[in-house]
Amino acid sequence: MAQVAALIGQILIGIGLVFMAAGIYSVLRFKDFYSRVVITAKIDTVGFLTLIFGVMFIEGFSFFTLKLVLIVVFELLTNPISTHSIAHSAYASGYKIRKEVRVD
Repeated sequence: MAQVAALIGQILIGIGLVFMAAGIYSVLRFKDFYSRVVITAKIDTVGFLTLIFGVMFIEGFSFFTLKLVLIVVFELLTNPISTHSIAHSAYASGYKIRKEVRVD
C-alpha cells in the first residue's frame, strides 16, 4: 500500500512540475502585464498544490502532513488576495492594458 501511495505522490509531483514549466513558458509568452499576473497566480496555486499533495501522499499521515495542510490553507488564503492587490494597484496607478493584437 505504501508503494501505491508513493507512486501516486510521484505522479502528482510530476504533474505539478509539468504544469509549472508550462506556466513559466506562458509567462514569457504573454506580453500584457495583466495576463502575466493571472497566469502567475494560476501557476503558483495549481502547481504548488499538486506538489504539496504529492508530498502528502509520499509521507503519509503524520505531523508533517498536518503542517503541509496548514501551508496549503495559508496559500489558498493569501495568493488570491496578493494577486488582486498587485493587479488593483497597477490599475489604480494608471497602468494601461495593451491594445495591440499579435497574431502568430
